Amino acid sequence: MAVRDGLVYGVGALRAAARGDRMMWALHRAALTYGIVPIVPVVAVAEAFRTEPRGDRIESLLAGAEVEVLEAEGARRIGDLAARSGTADLVAVATTVVAARRNAAVINNRQAAVRTAAELLGHELVQYGV
Repeated sequence: MAVRDGLVYGVGALRAAARGDRMMWALHRAALTYGIVPIVPVVAVAEAFRTEPRGDRIESLLAGAEVEVLEAEGARRIGDLAARSGTADLVAVATTVVAARRNAAVINNRQAAVRTAAELLGHELVQYGV
């Protein structure tokens, strides 16, 4: 299995945290204990706040994470990759792009879209589904 330098949380990870999922919170605490600062694409944050009523739990998770902003060039790359992947799931594609660039594993629930985007990027995906 490929060695990764960090973790990227997709919207599934944020939704799991909002639901109080014990495994997600244990994973998050373990990452922080070992000095791993999870990365969260800003589009995943927006989607999680759009769909989850427990924003306080999302905020708690984000307090220990780095939220990666999206610049124009990154947005173009994500849009192009989504088109080539045949998906409208921009959050999953953004999560994959961040993971490939940062050599990170992905914690997410949208596995098929992430896997397809990773294949197009030539990135060996390490993924944990929540």
